[in-house]
Amino acid sequence: MLRRRRERQQRLQARQQWEVWSAMHVEPDPAPSSAAPAAVAVVDDFLPPDLRMPSREDLAGILMPHEAPLVIDGEVHACADCGAYRQWIVASTRDSVWLRCPAGHERPESRLDAAWFNRVSGPITAQHASYEECLRHPGS
Repeated sequence: MLRRRRERQQRLQARQQWEVWSAMHVEPDPAPSSAAPAAVAVVDDFLPPDLRMPSREDLAGILMPHEAPLVIDGEVHACADCGAYRQWIVASTRDSVWLRCPAGHERPESRLDAAWFNRVSGPITAQHASYEECLRHPGS
């Protein structure tokens, strides 16, 4: 709730700053049409390719740790095999969301989707070559 309020306030401040700037900004008269067009400089992307993280659409899946109890539809979710109810690894693949308990039991969770995962997860902080390597370094 506080996060949404803070984000709304930040968007409102940004909009107000833009309106103040645009009210004070005056565009210069365009150059006469007889003038030769100026050369346009081409600027590379900000980061070199080896430092860029892929977009979520480019990845086969994304993992995130979820330490607290996982509440789905108003109920605390527990592993059907061992009863664990916290320290989940949540995986979002292109077609579903999977839950993995601390004991290693994995199941798809149809009540969760990519939109839920995107709301709950943070930014991508690391990229790993395999699912097994991701499991060795959750949250890194």
